[in-house]
Amino acid sequence: MKKFLLFILPFTLLTGGIWFGYNYYFGGKDYYTRVEAPNEVKTGNFSNGEKYTEYDYIQTAYNKQGEKTVQKTYEIRDKPLRINAYLKLKVNPRKGVLSWEEVPETAVPKKALEKLSE
Repeated sequence: MKKFLLFILPFTLLTGGIWFGYNYYFGGKDYYTRVEAPNEVKTGNFSNGEKYTEYDYIQTAYNKQGEKTVQKTYEIRDKPLRINAYLKLKVNPRKGVLSWEEVPETAVPKKALEKLSE
């Protein structure tokens, strides 16, 4: 039993540490927002000479409990995001917006949708 415990305890601690580290750096909470016009549009050139357009957004987002946050996103794209589209943002408190995806209005939680409609 002691040998088994000596094997399981380090394995459990290591697994817990890896999970905590991953969640700390790459985890986040879901927030929902509706796309507005970009706050700023910048153009420039990459180091290889190729041109790019950067769209900067400052969005008010809400979680499923209706709690508000303001997030900044920067996108290098051919076209800006579709106006009035709903986005689900994955927000890390240390890094900001990690990822986003467009979702239908029916996928937005009720409290967040009420706040976004005001």
